[in-house]
Amino acid sequence: MSVEVAVDPVSLGPALVEELAARRPRTAYEREMARRLRGVSRGSGFFVNAQGDLVTNAHVVMGGIRYRNLRFSHYEWESMGRVLETTRDVWVHVGEGEEARHYLAQVAALEEGADLAVLRLKLPPGEERPGRAGGFGFLPIARSGRLATGEPITVLGFPENEYRATQGYVLSFISGVEVHGEMKERRSRDPVTGEETVLVTGAGPGPIGRFQHSAPTLHGNSGGPVLDEKGRVVGVAYALLTEVNGNQEGGGNLNLAIASDVLRAFLRRHAIPFTEAPGD
Repeated sequence: MSVEVAVDPVSLGPALVEELAARRPRTAYEREMARRLRGVSRGSGFFVNAQGDLVTNAHVVMGGIRYRNLRFSHYEWESMGRVLETTRDVWVHVGEGEEARHYLAQVAALEEGADLAVLRLKLPPGEERPGRAGGFGFLPIARSGRLATGEPITVLGFPENEYRATQGYVLSFISGVEVHGEMKERRSRDPVTGEETVLVTGAGPGPIGRFQHSAPTLHGNSGGPVLDEKGRVVGVAYALLTEVNGNQEGGGNLNLAIASDVLRAFLRRHAIPFTEAPGD
């Protein structure tokens, strides 16, 4: 499923976006607020139950990631989150081409630290909410703790508004459940091809919260599922780093995903029903 998030100018009040864009000088907070309110944010997502609860990234809903180098107060971060959560129209596009269905959605759960969100579809008049036996096709969620480096994975999504499935394998694991936590990089041999590559790991001890994989992704893949060979969710795509220490030479793209154990805990905290993968 593809996700499209657009500013609702009526809720924002007259010309607020233009006012922020034109104001000089602007504080760092005003610049970032104006950036996030400009234009449309797009990403991918997947259903976790038949009733229409869809997982995507928080940064897709909020129009950008939380940059650690922006010196905002806690109040400014909280106020930005409240404004963006309540002044955006969220559209979910299910299917492709003439068969596609389009739904407005509301935010049912969001945690910027984990970069995860759940969108609940608003069904139009005359379309009853599906029951457990039917409704939207959803994916079972496996335990990411059972993943191993070199294990094949598939990433699904709608980069550039076009469905795309890419294959790869797990390269490395990253400790820490905060997706914005620091990472260490090192050069190593690719566990499958044997070629030299850049791998990232967590900067400190802790549970595995993310992993690096080799499946090619593009902007718009954010929020899409990462599947194992059995078609079970083991991660959520969230980042594509195209530079390593500011130097692309020899670095290539670093494709990162949020581990499904972090997703499972997030869904439980917000009482969002989901199906555990068989055997887990």
